[in-house]
Amino acid sequence: MSDFMILRPFNINDAKAILSWCKDKHTFRLWSADRYKEYPAKPEEMMEQYDGDNMYPFTAVVGDEIVGHILLRFPLEDKSVIRFGFVIVDDSKRGMGYGRRLLQLAIDHACNQMGVKTITLGVFANNPSALKCYQSVGFKITGEDSYMIDGEKWKGYEMKYVNYIQKALNEAFELGQRQLLEP
Repeated sequence: MSDFMILRPFNINDAKAILSWCKDKHTFRLWSADRYKEYPAKPEEMMEQYDGDNMYPFTAVVGDEIVGHILLRFPLEDKSVIRFGFVIVDDSKRGMGYGRRLLQLAIDHACNQMGVKTITLGVFANNPSALKCYQSVGFKITGEDSYMIDGEKWKGYEMKYVNYIQKALNEAFELGQRQLLEP
């Protein structure tokens, strides 16, 4: 991927393109779990998903082309954690690095603009390409769960972002502080 990607705030005009990437109900459920009642969803229903002052939906754009989408959401009132959701890349662009770049931009925004130290997400076990993409940017599996999706039991993984660089910097700083305080 050589094109420059940006994340910009999502708007209703993006919804039709984003929803079109789910070509069948299974793909739609991998993306949305049970958050929508019916497949296919309508743009207005997508807007309803993002109603709330703790919701920050973004659209990934390369040039003028919409290539991805992600929701950043504060699940706790203290705003110490961001939860990623509704992560999707244009199905014609998968395998080109767009998912990884979208996640890197969202992680950067969450940490540097929103001030969080913890980022979580959930992914279904039957979505190995998404799982691999999340792991490639530093997410680790922290737990398992199961969900009833359209009458079937689906295994899910809870994941947490581990920022090893920030963790190492914090540890080095703390070590330096202790050394300064020791006689």
